[in-house]
Amino acid sequence: MQTSENVSCSTVKNYLVEWAKDLDITECSQKDCAQGKNFKIRMQAQDPTIIFDACAQFGRIKSVKINEG
Repeated sequence: MQTSENVSCSTVKNYLVEWAKDLDITECSQKDCAQGKNFKIRMQAQDPTIIFDACAQFGRIKSVKINEG
């Protein structure tokens, strides 16, 4: 997920913790981005669409991978 400069890992984590288990958020390098921050989010959730909607409020979702099981 790519966000604006003023969004922190803790802000995103505090927002998503309500819907997720085993939540892990890391800030990634910005090799391809001149502005903003990139985050990698790993979690377990019952309804991934809720997570996508929540993340979209912070910025652009660059890629998605869902493992069902």
